[in-house]
Amino acid sequence: MSEKISFFRSRQWKVFLVSLAIAVPIFALSSFHDLFVLLVISFVLTMILKPLVDYLENIGFARWIAVITIFIVLGSVTVVGIMLLFPILFHQIENISSAFDKDRMTAMLNDLSSTISQQVPFLKSDSVREQLNNGLISFGNSASAALSGFIGTATSFLIVPFITFFLLNDYYNMQKAFIRNMPNKYFEMTLNIMYKIEDQLSKYIRGTVIESAIVAVLYAIAYFYLGINYATVLGLVGGITNIIPFAGPFIGAIPVVLISLIQFGNLSMLLPIVIVTIVVQQIDQMFVQPTVFSKIMNIHPLTMFLVILIGNEVLGVMGMILAVPFYTVIVVTAKETNWGLKNYKITHT
Repeated sequence: MSEKISFFRSRQWKVFLVSLAIAVPIFALSSFHDLFVLLVISFVLTMILKPLVDYLENIGFARWIAVITIFIVLGSVTVVGIMLLFPILFHQIENISSAFDKDRMTAMLNDLSSTISQQVPFLKSDSVREQLNNGLISFGNSASAALSGFIGTATSFLIVPFITFFLLNDYYNMQKAFIRNMPNKYFEMTLNIMYKIEDQLSKYIRGTVIESAIVAVLYAIAYFYLGINYATVLGLVGGITNIIPFAGPFIGAIPVVLISLIQFGNLSMLLPIVIVTIVVQQIDQMFVQPTVFSKIMNIHPLTMFLVILIGNEVLGVMGMILAVPFYTVIVVTAKETNWGLKNYKITHT
């Protein structure tokens, strides 16, 4: 009995409880999918903009004025960017939509199935055509469902600036309120844990944004030189989907292959697209990620793979994207709690 009581007073048990206190609210919030997404987006924006707000505050701005100033500047840049890029993007998206005209797609499928049947004699043209048609229909339905879901929740994103404003404005007040409610003997340890988590997450988020932007530019340049239409839009898609671990590059390549099929009427661009995808990913993994992230994420590849699989099971694609940062939060919490309990001599067992 005394050994059992001793375990529940031990450092290991306290580390487990603190880690659980971090993990449970995250999983609880994830069950409210729309709210969870809005909070995640707001938090990401907060981590990206916080250094700028802190800088303005340090040079004499009131914090709320610093936040409003950043919002005005960011809003102005966004409006100008939309005014410059929207006509190009709208024209390309409009052309992409018209390219998927039913008659044009039917003719393209007939030509493609005949070509495949000629090159692979044991495949019948009708069977190939049916499989291609079913595949395109399935992809189209999935894309339409995703687009409808995005449009349906887009209005909810209007509250993201409000959440972000209050997070930025009251960030340190919320920290102080949380720490103020901690017992004195846990004060330094709690402060250290919060600092380490914020440092890791802010670096990871800013690194991911920079990485995605670089990858998008690389894809857009490559598709442009290959002569594939709508290179700007396809590059943006590639940069965004690159956030998804493992599957992202393949998902981003699907619309490129479809556009090239419609544009050229055959699979002549399939190999160049595959080569571009592989080359960009190699550049990303060998140069961009080491430069941008340095040693932020010290995770074994097998551990990362398992964490991402679990994230996919729990939250789907969103879980895959958030798995690594959430895992990092829990690991940092456990590590720093263990260090704090030992070095601040809160417990000796």
